[in-house]
Order: sequence, then structure tokens, then C-alpha cells
Amino acid sequence: MENPSITSVIILNSQEKEPYVEEDSTMDRPNWSLLPLDIVTLISEELPLPHRICFHATCNAWNFATLLKPIPSPLLLVHNDESEHSDSCMFISPISEYFFTYFPIPELYGTRCVGSNASWLAILDEQLDVSLLNLLTTTRIYLPSFITLPIYNPPCESKFSVTSFNDLLAYAPNNYRFKIFHDFVIKKVVFSSKPAIHSYIAMTLYGNDPEIAYTKAGNDKWIFLGAPSTMEYYYEDIMYHDGKFYSITSESEVQAFDLSGDYPVMMLLVERLAHNIEYLDKISGSIINDLYNKYLACSSIGEMFLFLWHKDHIYYSKNGILPRPNDFILMKVKPETSHHWATTKDMGNMCLFIGSNNPILIPTKDLEGLKGDNIFSIETIPDEEVGQYTRNVGYFNVKEERCEGFSESLKSPLYLKPPIWFTLSLH
Repeated sequence: MENPSITSVIILNSQEKEPYVEEDSTMDRPNWSLLPLDIVTLISEELPLPHRICFHATCNAWNFATLLKPIPSPLLLVHNDESEHSDSCMFISPISEYFFTYFPIPELYGTRCVGSNASWLAILDEQLDVSLLNLLTTTRIYLPSFITLPIYNPPCESKFSVTSFNDLLAYAPNNYRFKIFHDFVIKKVVFSSKPAIHSYIAMTLYGNDPEIAYTKAGNDKWIFLGAPSTMEYYYEDIMYHDGKFYSITSESEVQAFDLSGDYPVMMLLVERLAHNIEYLDKISGSIINDLYNKYLACSSIGEMFLFLWHKDHIYYSKNGILPRPNDFILMKVKPETSHHWATTKDMGNMCLFIGSNNPILIPTKDLEGLKGDNIFSIETIPDEEVGQYTRNVGYFNVKEERCEGFSESLKSPLYLKPPIWFTLSLH
């Protein structure tokens, strides 16, 4: 097996080294943990929240002295709307209405956020270079360029081929070579917890009829995960949970991928919604697959949730008569005991946050002022003709079957990328 070269690097602040001077062995280095706690407290109060978190985690003494208010989590990370190449962003809590601006973040200059997991972001720049960035520690890990992404060519005479996106770039006009791909082709990037330069795995969802590919520490390119037998459908969402990657297809089929070994291992966990089985309002599984966008999530007790969000712009006609589908449907399965989806209105008093981020599932009791099972979502609708998009941030109350909006019909320039859910955490 070919041994791919390592192209990932960590970018740290570099300074010119001063000449080495041998220290007096009797000279004691300062023990900052002995700094008077009242001074530590005063210093911490002057720091913005992200820096205060790092300050809080320095040592036990500083942890005790730091006045760290409860962090409303997760937060909505929104790029500054004043400039295409801003290096500042705003964090907003739709639940508590808490917000703050955090800047400068030079690494965000000219980038689009295409994924998040805890305090890590997946960011994509205008040259299609992708990296993982920890906003609290400023650690950065470069992944292989998206130029190496494999592009699937439809089967011909029972054969199919895969080429790199770089081959397609050669035929595109120069001014569009990267921009279209940057703005519209990459849907999402998910990655393993606590990534490090020599230990990470990432998966991306990309394309008009989305495909999936992965890379890992030691690879110099992205590797295609499709096969001829799977080309009858496309993928709609991907996620990472407890050491494995998961995908949901357009047929509501769940696949699990173990990418830790030399070769990927795929397992079918949940079967597709059967076409001949009727669900809500006597709508068959095939119609549900056509009418709804799909989002996947896993709980800590092994349950899987499928959130189906109605596509308002699609009307499915069957003999001319079909009641308007529900705005959303929630389904649940526990793969240990079943391989079939079942509708539900019970998330176990949990709240789900979905978008370009890795899905975040949090107990309602940890979200002050919020009750019941809720699903928070971000919808972006691009309008290329006017160069803007509409972004809607809202939530769905599962038990009461109602929708509420936090920020609706917010017009933004098309080059300013959609917001993303983000958790301020040192883990």
C-alpha cells in the first residue's frame, strides 16, 4: 500500500530566537500559580470570554479565582457583515440573547466555515485549501487541498472512474475556477474529536448530488467513498460520533464508516424508508424521501435521530391529490435493536442543533429558560441573480409541532458565508 506523505502542519506564532544565555541555576522561575487570587480575578474580568476560558483552565488556583459566568452553548458564529475579508466575527446565543464580538482572528480572513466540532472549525479559503482551526488555542492543522477531491464520472458499460477536481479546473474560466467550487460545491466537513497533526480523520460532503470522501493524518489527498452499487442515490448529511462517521442517504439509509484502519469499513445500520410503507398523512416512504431535507444525529445512549425538514419549494403530486406534508418529521431508531425508522415526538428532553456543524445534542436542563424537545436549525437560500442569500435561524418544538424563528429573512451578500453553530470548550 502506498504510503502517502504528510502535508498537515500546525501554524504557530513564530518569533526570532534570541541568543541562548545560560541561567543562574539558583535563580527561581516565577510561580504564576502563587499570584494573589484577587489580582487573578481582576485580570480575568478584563478578558473577553474566549480568552477567559483559556485563563480559567490554566491551573487549579486560577480556575478557582476566575469569575467564569455560565457559557450559553452552543453559540451562533456569524462572520462580520461589513467586509468580504473580515477577520472578526460575532457569537450569538439565540436562547439567552447573549452576544459578543471576537476579533481579530487573522486565520478567518477570506475563509468560509464549512464545519465545527467543539472549539474546532473547518475553514475553507479561496484557493480551496482547507484546515482545522481551534479558536481558543489558535492551533491550526492543514488538511489536503480540496483540489485533490475525487469527482465521480457516471458509469459507462458497467465501469466508472474517479478523477480529481483539479482535472475539471483546467476547463473552467479562470475567474470562476475556484469561486463556484468554494461557494457552492462543499456542503460540509466533519472530523474526529480532539484532532492533532498526527491523529485526525475528516470526511466531507460535496457536489450537486452530494458524494462523500475522507482523508486522515498521513494522506496527501481526499479518498472517494462511493462505489457503483451506491450510485443510485446521493448523500444528504454526514456526522461524527464516538469514533465513527455516519451518513444519511437520499433514501434515508444510514451507513456507518470505520476509517481508523488502512481501508475503510462500511456497515449498513438503518435500512431505507420502504417505498410501500405509509407513514404520516398516508405518505409513502418514497414521497418522504423526495419532499424532505434530512439531518442525522446520535445520542449518548445509542439512539439515532432523523430530522426531516420539508422542502417548501417542492410540491409532489400523486394523482393530483396530496395533503401538504408536515413542516417537519422526527424519526428515531436504536440500531442495536432495530434497523427501521419509526416516527416519534420524544427526544428524551434533548435539544438538537443542526447545520454545517457536527450535530450538537444537549439536555434541555443545561439550556436555561428552555423547556421540552427542540431542534435548532439554520436555513440558507441563495439568490444568485441578486447576489444575496436569505438566512433563517429558528427552532422546531417537537412535542407541540410548531416552528419559531429567531432571525428570519435576513438578507446578506452572497459572498458572506452562512452562520454555524459553535461550542466554546477546551475539549
